[in-house]
Amino acid sequence: MIRTVTGDVATISGRILAHEHLQIDLSAQKGPANKVGADEEDAVVDDLVAAKAYGLAAVTDLSAPRWGRDPKALRRISERAGVKVVCAAGFYWDPFPEIALASSVEEIRDAMIAEIEVGTDGTDVRCGVIKVGTAKEPNEPAERLFKAAALASRATGAPVITHTSNTAQAAWHIRVLEAAGMDMTHAVISHMGAAKDISELVEVGRCGAFMGIDKVSFPKGPTNVQLADLVRDACDKGLERQLILSSDIARRTMLSRYGGKGYPTVLRDFVPMLKERGIPDGTIETMLSGNPARMLTFAA
Repeated sequence: MIRTVTGDVATISGRILAHEHLQIDLSAQKGPANKVGADEEDAVVDDLVAAKAYGLAAVTDLSAPRWGRDPKALRRISERAGVKVVCAAGFYWDPFPEIALASSVEEIRDAMIAEIEVGTDGTDVRCGVIKVGTAKEPNEPAERLFKAAALASRATGAPVITHTSNTAQAAWHIRVLEAAGMDMTHAVISHMGAAKDISELVEVGRCGAFMGIDKVSFPKGPTNVQLADLVRDACDKGLERQLILSSDIARRTMLSRYGGKGYPTVLRDFVPMLKERGIPDGTIETMLSGNPARMLTFAA
């Protein structure tokens, strides 16, 4: 079962962008451009409709509560675009919200469980994934969030997706989640496209977690050429069943209407680059369809 903003589905057939933002507001930390809100809703819908021509079936919105997440808007966008949308529970980490600073692991866990099983922000929209992350360096509030996420996952079956600010944090993510009982085959360590060498992906992959190559066409960081080479090398190492591809759109200027590549970029621009590197069509579909559907399916 996969939990979407319009209800539970047995599975999703088609391509899935598992690390995106359809509504987000990080303007307080990063400036006014770092926002996709009500004013951009039509542009978001247009991009999603365009991506459907390339096989898009679903998107996971990983915006955290209090930082632009809008469950009602996500349901509206899903219905307008004809694309399934998964909403995220969890809490942001830069800065930490009061619940992460003052609450126990159990209290944070229960808040996450409520958003998965009851609803979010006073709505009946339920979350289908848990998002947590670390900023410059992991610290004690982050550890509480990660432990709570693992416990909420165990209680509900929901997957966990983490944010790394650099790939060196991946080992800490894995260590804390595993210590709290997380089934790492049901977790994603994100932003691993920043790895300097394929050996980093091999090491993270040992725990069984999915790894996000999730900043395709992102304005900063590795180029698409570098990312495509990394995906090729990862597939050569037998990691294709652990890779998640996405673009992490998080500002209005990344939408097509405002001059960006938009949500179609992974399917329209990046897939041909993978084919040029000899990656078989079946492997590409594993990364775009099979892996994210398997990841988003609630554990028994």
